[in-house]
Amino acid sequence: MKLKPERLQQLYPPMSEDFENRMQEMLRRLPDQREEREMKRAAFRTVLVFSLVAILLCGTAFALLHQGLEWYYSNRFTAYQNHDPEKHAAILENLQTDIPQTPAAEDADILVSVQDAAWVAEQNFLVVSLAASPANPEKAELHPLWNLDADGAYVGEEGNANPQSDGEDRATHWLWVENGKFGPVEEMIAPGKELLLLEMGEIFLDGQQLLGDGSSMDSYRDEEGNVYTVLEIQLDFMKPGYEAEMLQRMEASPEMKEYYQEMLEKNLYCKALIENDEDGVITLTAPYTLTRYSDDDTQLYQGGKEGEITFQLSIR
Repeated sequence: MKLKPERLQQLYPPMSEDFENRMQEMLRRLPDQREEREMKRAAFRTVLVFSLVAILLCGTAFALLHQGLEWYYSNRFTAYQNHDPEKHAAILENLQTDIPQTPAAEDADILVSVQDAAWVAEQNFLVVSLAASPANPEKAELHPLWNLDADGAYVGEEGNANPQSDGEDRATHWLWVENGKFGPVEEMIAPGKELLLLEMGEIFLDGQQLLGDGSSMDSYRDEEGNVYTVLEIQLDFMKPGYEAEMLQRMEASPEMKEYYQEMLEKNLYCKALIENDEDGVITLTAPYTLTRYSDDDTQLYQGGKEGEITFQLSIR
C-alpha cells in the first residue's frame, strides 16, 4: 500500500532536532567501523543500517514518550529502590536507549516501539520497555488487554446480570481506566470511538521464549492514550548449577518431568546462543496481539491480530 505524503506526516510527526542529530551521528559512524568477522559483521551492519533508518521513520512517533525504565522505576515500581537498591542501580547502569529495531509490519491500527532495555548480566536479568499508540487516536482508544474485566468477575451471557450480592451486571464487560475508574466499556471510552486491546507479554530469542522464575509483566496507559509494557525476565538458565537444579526438580516431581525436560532443553539452547555469540549483540522479538473489542466473546477472545517487533541488544 502506498501512503500519501500527507498521511505519512500524520503517522510520523517531525522528529526533534536532538533526536535527528543523534541518529545522523550514528549513521555517519557506521562506514568507519572495521569488519573483524566479514560475513557476520557485514550482515549485522546491514540490519543495523536498516534498523536506524526505521527508527528515523517510525521511532519519531514516540519521540515525545518519556515513560521509559528510568521513569518507571522512579514513579510506578519503586520496590527495587526501597528493597534492592543494588539491582536498581545495575538496571540504570546497563540501560540501553538507542536500540536498533525493525518495526512491526505496516499496521493501520497501532504504532509499536521498543523504548529502552537493560541487559544486567551480573544478575541474569533482562528488562524491556515497549510503547504503543493508536495510529488513529481520533477514531480509536488503545488499552491493555488485562485492563478488561480486571476483577475477574465477568461470567458471560449465562451469568446472572443482577446478582443480589453486589448488584453489578456480571454479564457485561468492564474496563479499568486511568485514575482507578472501572465500569462498563461503553461508559469508559470516549463516545464514537472503538476500543483496541493490546496484549504483550513475551520475549523470544531465535524462536524460543525467554522465561525464568520471577519473570513479570506490567502494562499501563497514560493520560495521552499511549500504552506501555514493561517485561522483566529472570534469566535463571544463565546461572551456574541451573541444569543440576532442573534435574533435581524432575526427581522430586516425576509427574512434571516432561515439562521440566522441555524447559531445560529450550533454556540450554538459549544459553548456548548467548554464550557463543561472537558480536556481543543478540536479536530479540516481542510478539503482540491486537484485538478490536466486540460483544461477541468468540471474536473477542479468538479474533485478535498478531504482530511482532524485532530489536537488537548488546549483551557484553
